[in-house]
Amino acid sequence: MVEYLDNLIMALGLAGVLILGLAAMLEYLVPPFPGDTITLLGGVYAVRGDHPWPLVFVVVTVGSVAGAAINYWFGTWLARRFEAKPDTSFFGLTHARLVEVQARMRRGGPWLLLANRFLPGIRGVIFIAAGAAHMPRRNALLLGALSAMAHNALVLSVGRAVGGNLERLEGLMARYQMAVGVLVLIGVLAVVIRTLARRRTPVT
Repeated sequence: MVEYLDNLIMALGLAGVLILGLAAMLEYLVPPFPGDTITLLGGVYAVRGDHPWPLVFVVVTVGSVAGAAINYWFGTWLARRFEAKPDTSFFGLTHARLVEVQARMRRGGPWLLLANRFLPGIRGVIFIAAGAAHMPRRNALLLGALSAMAHNALVLSVGRAVGGNLERLEGLMARYQMAVGVLVLIGVLAVVIRTLARRRTPVT
């Protein structure tokens, strides 16, 4: 897959840089989209001299912030929907559940926003929750931009270090995604166990 993407973006020339930004945006909107893999390819192009490293970095970061902004807007729309009609539900989400999410985001939202770009699969959901919690848009997108800049700098640097070795690149990407997936799973299990423990604790 990596080799196919490599050939496609190379064939498109400068337009391939825009594909990198589009990929960074789409992975917020469509979580299974392999945006991190395509960003790694940007680092490969930078070391080959096909695209300037600063240009790739800026385009990918702008794409990330654009995707975050769309999810934030969706979150605010969702909150307004429930505020207007509290008795409705949206794909299984109820008003009571939304209130719970809002409370959690107000407590730990800034830290989640700072870490969001390093959490594939749930990074987009974090911005939906931020919008639903009515967190200040400027603050949310600023934290998202800082997270994107740190992540993209790291990923592009790895791509540059790997150079033209696409097999090594694919292996590194697979290990990274597996490691993050395990960490996210552990976090989810910890939250579930903590929630169940609280429910079983007798109220005095």
